[in-house]
Amino acid sequence: MRKTLTRNERLSKQSDLKTVFATGSRSNTAGAKVVYLKNNLSYSRFAITIVRKFGNSVERNHAKRIFRELYRLNKDKILTGMDIIIILYPGLYNQKKENLNFIIC
Repeated sequence: MRKTLTRNERLSKQSDLKTVFATGSRSNTAGAKVVYLKNNLSYSRFAITIVRKFGNSVERNHAKRIFRELYRLNKDKILTGMDIIIILYPGLYNQKKENLNFIIC
């Protein structure tokens, strides 16, 4: 499997996001919430949202970059055919990237 994050793997349409939020299953972890829903595609799609209290925009964008990279590197471990939204909360920013793998996998 290629280690790239293509446009098809991004969950970007607002209607798709609303569907996942409305009918998806939720899982809480330390500093993050994962909302996921089975789709009828042969690949998984992924989105990241961050609460506004997460810090300034630099910290929010850095956290998004880290989680996109974690998803890209670990997407072979994730079930195919899932729409996944990760909601990040404050307190997660200071953790090392290696310690954040548990949220993705």
